[in-house]
Amino acid sequence: MTTDGMESEVRIAVQEPPKGSETDEPVRSGPVIHIPDYTIVVPVTGEVLDPETGVNVRRLLQTAFALAKDNDGRVLLLGLATVDDEASLTTVQEHVETDEPNTTASTPVLEFVDERQSQMARIVDIAQDLNPDVSVNATVRVVTDTTRGVLEILGSGSEMAVLLLRGTNLDEGWFLSRSTIDAVLTEVDCDVFVENLGTQGGNNALYIPHVDEHTVASLAESEAETIDSVLLPVGTGPHSALAAEAARAVAKAADAPVTVLHVVDPDASGEAKAEASDLLKFAEYVLGSDVTVNTELREAAETTDVILEKAQTHDFTTIGAPEQQSRLEHLVFEPVQETLTQRSDVTVLMARDSDRAIRSLYYRWKQGMDAMEDSDGSD
Repeated sequence: MTTDGMESEVRIAVQEPPKGSETDEPVRSGPVIHIPDYTIVVPVTGEVLDPETGVNVRRLLQTAFALAKDNDGRVLLLGLATVDDEASLTTVQEHVETDEPNTTASTPVLEFVDERQSQMARIVDIAQDLNPDVSVNATVRVVTDTTRGVLEILGSGSEMAVLLLRGTNLDEGWFLSRSTIDAVLTEVDCDVFVENLGTQGGNNALYIPHVDEHTVASLAESEAETIDSVLLPVGTGPHSALAAEAARAVAKAADAPVTVLHVVDPDASGEAKAEASDLLKFAEYVLGSDVTVNTELREAAETTDVILEKAQTHDFTTIGAPEQQSRLEHLVFEPVQETLTQRSDVTVLMARDSDRAIRSLYYRWKQGMDAMEDSDGSD
C-alpha cells in the first residue's frame, strides 16, 4: 500500500519477441514482483475498464481475494495492453529499456500504455483498501495477441492459478479459432477458475478514472451484491475437489452456508445411490468445519434442470469443469457446466484442477472410511 497520495508502482512487461529477434527475454520495467507459493492471476482486459461493459470488478476481486486467502497466497492483476503490431511492441520495448518518463512528444502507443499503467496502479491501491489481508500486485503486459500474452505468464512456472472472467473478450475467438479461455483450459498446467458474474455483478461497473479525471464510477463507489448462499453441485468428475475448495474459500470470506447437491437417476442401482451419499460426505470433508454445510440428494432424469433450478435460488455456484469430450460428444451433449456459465441470471465459478485429483482423493477417503467401519468404529 502506498501513502502520501502516491500510486502503487506497476511494472511493464513486453510480449516475448518473435523468433529471430536479438532479444531473448521479455523486457520489463519496475521492481520484480516476488511470487509466493500461491498466486491468483487475474487478467484485466480493456473491456473490464470500459464503463459500458458493465463489469463490476469489485465483485471479481472478492472471488480472487477469497481464493488467495484460503491458500495463503496473493493476487496478481495482469493488465493487458493490446497493440496493433510488432512495431508498437518495439516502441514500448525501447521506451522501457531507456527507462525515461513520457514527454508531451510521446507516441499514441506510449500514452496508451502509460494510461493502462496508471489505471492498474489505482486498482491496486483501492483493492488493498478493500481487503488489506491479501497482498495485491499488478503488472501491465503489452501484447499483440491477448491469448499468447496470458499463456506466457501462466507458463512462467511457480504455484499459480488463474481467474478468468467471461464477458471481457476472453471468451471470444475469431472464426475457427479458440478463445483465450478455451486455450487456457486446454494448454496451461495450473488450476483454472472461470467466472460468470451473472446477477451478482452489482449495480455499478468499475471505471478507473482516465488520466484526465473523466470519471464514471470508481471502484470504491461500485456496489456488489453480498453472497448469502453458495451452491456446490458434486459428482465423480476430476475437478470436483477443486470446486469444493473454491466453495469453501468463497463461503468463508462471505460467511455464507454451502448447499452440497448431487443428482442421481431414479433408476440408479442401490450401489450408485450409496456412492452418491458418499460423495456428499466427501464434499463435507473437503469443506471442513469452518463452513456451515447442508447436503441434498435429488433423484431426477435431467441433471442439468435440477442444478439450474437450484442455482437460481443461490447467490453463488461453484462446479467442477466437465471431463474432456470428443468434439461430437460436445456438439450432441452440452455439459451442464457450460449451460450454467452461459446463463446471465446465475453467478457461476467453474474450476479446472490441474492435478485432476478428485478420483484419487475421493477413493482414498472411501478406503479410509471403510477401514474405520471394519475396525468396529474405533478411531
